[in-house]
Amino acid sequence: MDLYLSLLGPPQLFENGRLVRALPRKAAVIAAYLAVHKTRVERIVLADLLWEGSEETVRRNLRQELFRLKGTPWEQVIVQGPQYLELGDVETDLEHFLSYLARGNWMEAVSLWRGGFLAGLDPKGSENLWDWLLPERERWERLHHEAMLGQARHLEAAGAYSEALAVYRELLAQDPLQEAEQGAVLRLLALMGDHSGALRHYEEYRQLLAEQLGLEPSPEIAALYAQLRTGGLPRTGVSIPRTLAEPPLVGRAADWAWLEAHWGRGLLLLSGEPGVGKSRLVLEFARRKGEMLRVLQRESNLDLGFGGLLEVLRQAFEIGKLPGNLEATWLEELSQVLPELGLPPAQPSKARLFEALARALQSLVRPGGVVIWEDLQWLDWASLEFLLYLTRRSVALGLFLLGTARPELNAPNTPLQTALRELRSEARLYERSLEPLDEGALLELLRAMSGQSKGAERFARRLYQATEGNAFHVLETVRFLFDQGLLRVEGQEWRTPFDEFTADYRELPLPPSVREALLGRISRLGEGAVALMGAVALADFPLPSDVAVGLLPRLGAGISDLEALWLGGFLRQDPAGYSLRHELMRQAVLSELSESRQQWLHRALAEALRDTGGEPWLLAQHLEASGQRSEAYQAYLVAARSLRRGPLARQALEYYARARALCPPMEAPAERFRTLIESAEARVSLGQLVIPERAELTRLAAELGIHEQYRLSLLEAEITVASGNVRRGIEAAREAMRLAQTPWQRGHALFRLAWLEYRGGDPNAQLEPLLESIAAFHDIGDADMEARALRNLSGYWFRLGDLERFENAYGQAWALAVDLEDGMLLRRLKADKALVDLVKGEYLPALATAQALYAEARERGDWWAIWDSLQLLLLGAAVFGLEPSLEATVRGALLEAEGIEARRDLALLRLDLGMALLTEGRLEEAEGELNAALEEFDRIGERAMLGHSLFFLGFIGLERNHPQEAQRLIRKAAGIWEDRKEYRHQARALAGLSLALLRGGEPEAAQRASAEAYALRAEWAKGLYDLPLVLYARARTLGEEAGAEFLRALQALLRESSAALPAELGTRLLQNRLVAWVLSR
Repeated sequence: MDLYLSLLGPPQLFENGRLVRALPRKAAVIAAYLAVHKTRVERIVLADLLWEGSEETVRRNLRQELFRLKGTPWEQVIVQGPQYLELGDVETDLEHFLSYLARGNWMEAVSLWRGGFLAGLDPKGSENLWDWLLPERERWERLHHEAMLGQARHLEAAGAYSEALAVYRELLAQDPLQEAEQGAVLRLLALMGDHSGALRHYEEYRQLLAEQLGLEPSPEIAALYAQLRTGGLPRTGVSIPRTLAEPPLVGRAADWAWLEAHWGRGLLLLSGEPGVGKSRLVLEFARRKGEMLRVLQRESNLDLGFGGLLEVLRQAFEIGKLPGNLEATWLEELSQVLPELGLPPAQPSKARLFEALARALQSLVRPGGVVIWEDLQWLDWASLEFLLYLTRRSVALGLFLLGTARPELNAPNTPLQTALRELRSEARLYERSLEPLDEGALLELLRAMSGQSKGAERFARRLYQATEGNAFHVLETVRFLFDQGLLRVEGQEWRTPFDEFTADYRELPLPPSVREALLGRISRLGEGAVALMGAVALADFPLPSDVAVGLLPRLGAGISDLEALWLGGFLRQDPAGYSLRHELMRQAVLSELSESRQQWLHRALAEALRDTGGEPWLLAQHLEASGQRSEAYQAYLVAARSLRRGPLARQALEYYARARALCPPMEAPAERFRTLIESAEARVSLGQLVIPERAELTRLAAELGIHEQYRLSLLEAEITVASGNVRRGIEAAREAMRLAQTPWQRGHALFRLAWLEYRGGDPNAQLEPLLESIAAFHDIGDADMEARALRNLSGYWFRLGDLERFENAYGQAWALAVDLEDGMLLRRLKADKALVDLVKGEYLPALATAQALYAEARERGDWWAIWDSLQLLLLGAAVFGLEPSLEATVRGALLEAEGIEARRDLALLRLDLGMALLTEGRLEEAEGELNAALEEFDRIGERAMLGHSLFFLGFIGLERNHPQEAQRLIRKAAGIWEDRKEYRHQARALAGLSLALLRGGEPEAAQRASAEAYALRAEWAKGLYDLPLVLYARARTLGEEAGAEFLRALQALLRESSAALPAELGTRLLQNRLVAWVLSR
């Protein structure tokens, strides 16, 4: 039942889109109070709000009022607890209204307004009610006023003057004394060409002020009136410094319209030459849309994973915006790349880390916010992968994406172009090239900055010839002219010495290039300031205040130099630190630095970073650039070791490579081995199968001894698993066991061996090493690994059908997970138990667990947990039928999984959806999903899942009366399960095979297959596709007379299952096609 509560007018409740006629007034007030406060409220608070009297009296009145709601939709709106009330599962127009405001969707917000908060509702109540209701109504009226103002400004900015005027007039009808709105009406009337109407409006306003307040219009309004009388508009009167620092946006109407037309459709990417105005346009546009976050990608970050992104997140952490309201699950994932969060990092998982990064961005700008990612041509490898992920997830997360890039972006055959092609093919990328300002726009810019409404044509033409309309070049050239004293302010206008007589401002000595303009300004700085500019340019990252201050004495500079650079517009300062205002400024500074001066500046930067505890990778780069090779070697090793086990392992490889290049000639063999094997382990974690360090590692391990040989053997096991050679991996794990010298080493080798045996060896052979690993982890106190090994052990006993041992191992794993407070492991164990219950035919607890896990996962925003719970719900749907709402949810999840390339999860969802569709008789759709799952499982070597895909594809052949095809597929499934000694699954496959043989006219072979299935049956597995299927196959193949006993047993089992369920679920079970056929016999 979908409920929608509208409170921005006379209260209305809608049930499934239809208006509920009954309107209990006091219940409406209670619901409104709960909707506003968004939390549980004590009963006594609401009782005192609505009634006068003693506590006993008002409580009794509240109970009676709530009792009247029984059996009506209002009962679902107000959820009752023993001591509190809270809002039920109901949407409200209040939350939609606030959401629209947060995203700058002014028109949508205004459209929800129907007269005011609880308009027209006048319930009798205590004084407390009116003490709350009247201020609340005023609050929502102010919010409505803001929405209308936003709508009016948006319309005016878009050139819709008539529509904007109508909104301003509506605002003035509510309060005619609002000066800003009166001024807006005057301005808009003039812009529309109605000067007489504007003058008349001013006289009416002046008269109103005199009558109401005895006042005259403000000087600003009076100045506007005076200008209107002359037929023009007044100048803005903005000072020179402000217009140079914040120039108006001009000449971008077409680009703005393009952004509006493509808004919300994916990544909107503006490309253009440096200084053309990309950043200004996207920033201005984003400000109109909602909260925004700016990620600056830097050239120096090309070798650092998530470079620009981590700068932004660290800055957010330092100013207290992180962790904010970010879920603990995602904070643990973020700790892999943000150790300053101070949390134990989660197990490495690229997909989960990407989701955590996306959630962090969402928490900083909130849904409806804008993420601006600048200079994409400098994306590092990790940021590039994440950008693809973020773009695919942006719609679901409510984020809007804007990007900027230079023309280098279009270089062919680069990883960036490959990634962008993917987004283009998915219709998630929209690109536009930003051109320089034309001469008309440049003239408009100069007039707006100088405060002139006309003139300046010749000056604009001269400036255009010098700058070709590049906005940054224009502004820097104007600053150059001011510095030279050739451009000055007189009154409110800009003047030059040549204004009165020049023909084309040829006399004005414009610099031949922006570089000369910049260098001319820099040359007038002191030596200390120039050195500091050089250090900031070489650093190419925001210099934190402590690093900047630490640099000053090393450069012969002082605080005054730092202040002069900031006040002169050379440096910008934000919470991350000091940086140059523009990349072109950096290039100009670097062009003047000799090699020896660069080395000196690098040394100063390294010393400042070392003294302030800077990042090891950054320290290493400056040490290397300053010629300090041995110190750089150590710093690169520190940087690599901090990243090698996490999602930035690829970055660690680059640091290891740099360290080896700088390695001292007499490095100790043990240190060499450690560096090489750490590098190799990082490669394996990235899925790389070619390990160039392998030969040298083998030689060094033989020289050094058992410890190194053990570590190399474990590495070999990991490599062979990744390559699909499980048998070789088992041999390597056994060798590691032989070499293990400590309980910790032996425990990890045993655990790895057990996992390898299950994955592709002999699943029964996993028992001994699994038990030994549990004992080893227990002895050394590694509760985390002990719990995970016990979970694997419980799965082993379940596959063998030994439920008593399953329960024992499961209980131990659960107890440890509770003690560890390991939420992820606890959720996995709950899902394991739900699957067992489904197989046992105990549907009610299984479905309840699946639904609870789904609700929890949805609330947490944990996509992997959502997919796990959806798989359980689909297994239930294969029994009880596939509801449209579940199918829609699953198909949305498929898109999410595909969007982030979670291939295994996608295949599992497709397998279970195919099963449910097969039960519904939708054979063609089921076949498509099952074939897609089969292909993926075959690719990644998931043999157990291969069996399930083949089995259900075989059943589709049976349904289509293609018995030979069905036999071929189901025989393959049976063979896989026999090899793996998964006899319950094998029994199911043999039952299906017997039906295919019977359909193909081979009754004797069918009877043999069903007899074998019956012999392998698990009596406890009463779920529909286990014991019931075996009994059904046995009854069918033996015929009506000989199979009657099996048919009766099956019917009794199915009726027992139905009787144990609530009426609705029991009915749905009886409607299952297999059940209905069996019970009709």
